[in-house]
Amino acid sequence: MKKKRPGWVIAVFVILSFFGFGSSAAESKTYWHFTIKAFVDLPDTNGVEWAWITMVEYDAAKAYPAEAGVAAEYGGELKGTVFAFVRGAAWRSAHRYFRDATCSGRPSKNETFWESSESDSVFAMGQLISSRPFRGLPGTVPPEPDSFRFGFEKRRVLRPDGTWFEPESQANVFTGAINVEGRPREETRGDFYFQVVNYPDNLEHHRRCGKAWAEQYVSVFRSFHIVDSIPAFGGYVFGQKSLHPGSRIRFVYHAERTVSPVHPNWRLEIM
Repeated sequence: MKKKRPGWVIAVFVILSFFGFGSSAAESKTYWHFTIKAFVDLPDTNGVEWAWITMVEYDAAKAYPAEAGVAAEYGGELKGTVFAFVRGAAWRSAHRYFRDATCSGRPSKNETFWESSESDSVFAMGQLISSRPFRGLPGTVPPEPDSFRFGFEKRRVLRPDGTWFEPESQANVFTGAINVEGRPREETRGDFYFQVVNYPDNLEHHRRCGKAWAEQYVSVFRSFHIVDSIPAFGGYVFGQKSLHPGSRIRFVYHAERTVSPVHPNWRLEIM
């Protein structure tokens, strides 16, 4: 004969189950998925760079324990949220353009071009910020931010596990001009250095007045930094940015805030 469980036992089980699910939901992570398209040579819309970045929200006090300790010594608290870098990728289209020039006093053309290339060597940082007046210790952030800051970064970057790393400390191979028989001989000019986006084919080719050379291609994403409103949870923001009036460079971006770690547009040329 089976014994019936008292009603209060069932009630307690239901209550504990409820709090158990609530605790699990509270511990869920919040991810940000960024898709950025850069037009690099307007009004020609064929020359573009795309980038896909996933970040995850991380408690500022855990990201900066030393600073949090100082705040605690003075009776304060380091509050706020920063972005930890999960992964990034970029793609550059092949492009060619001409500019007016003068060679030996005669009208001529400068030719500049590069080939398509894609990269997983992409780095970024960001944080939630507030536009409200706030009185507190320098460097502290209010617990209720109104907007977010995001940009590409090659200095210290935060990982999802709370550790930091220096992207510039990673091994990176730079390739100079490679001369092929039957083509104009190129020389390599200028310095090559680590960037926020590092393409395997990192060359920008130039032709002028009978001379040919290659320099390092510099990604336009080095200039991409935005501050925008935080979207509703599960929502997104969409925006545009130019470097200055009349600039040939224009950015279009999409930022989605969600519990899913999967980037919805990963390596897709869509917004």
